[in-house]
Amino acid sequence: MTHRSSPILALTLVAAACSSSAPPPPRAPIIKAAAPVVEKVDPGPTSMESDIGGMNEEAMDGAFRSLGDPMQRCLEDGLSRVNELGGHFKLSLRIDRQGGTKWVYLSESTLGDRETEKCVLDLARGRRWPRPLGGEGLAEKSFDMDPRAEPISWEEKRIQRALRKAHGDVAKCRKGIPGNFMATAYVRPDGRVLAAGVAPPSEKGEDVADCVVDAIRRLRFGSPGARAAKVSFSL
Repeated sequence: MTHRSSPILALTLVAAACSSSAPPPPRAPIIKAAAPVVEKVDPGPTSMESDIGGMNEEAMDGAFRSLGDPMQRCLEDGLSRVNELGGHFKLSLRIDRQGGTKWVYLSESTLGDRETEKCVLDLARGRRWPRPLGGEGLAEKSFDMDPRAEPISWEEKRIQRALRKAHGDVAKCRKGIPGNFMATAYVRPDGRVLAAGVAPPSEKGEDVADCVVDAIRRLRFGSPGARAAKVSFSL
């Protein structure tokens, strides 16, 4: 479904009054936020402290909600570069005993714009979170965003020849990190990569994600026609 708008999180409702003499300002695609998933553990004997502690789900939901407006600005900035920007992403993070972010990465993402992904990650990384109970905490939250302009959808098999050229560069980037990087790219009408993003296999993969995306941006694909194409694939 196509919306003429700028991204608004489902957890933030914005209403704008408009004059009868002027057209309303553009409204954005809506971001739908799922309920957070937090680690719940048995605390065990009182003399022992678990490495992973429990998290208060209500407090974490409120903390994620506080990211609403800043995250919207990340997405609006992304739309200024990629009109077809949209997709699914999941923030996965580990919170230290003081409420700081020990690590954060996108365990899932089909946004396809590394700059937008990094903006969202920086927000989560710089925030103070509710303190875990009895150890460090794990939490996840998923979001979905509708694009402003619908891209042409490509299947991975269409780009296999081009991907073979990237395997060597990606192997150098990985530095031995196991697992698959799930990538998404937007392809311009001339076959060049407009933008690309990636969901690494673990938090360790976040350190090399920029390198992987740079390798994808150097690829050349066939022309999708008059509109940009979007394709997701595994590396």
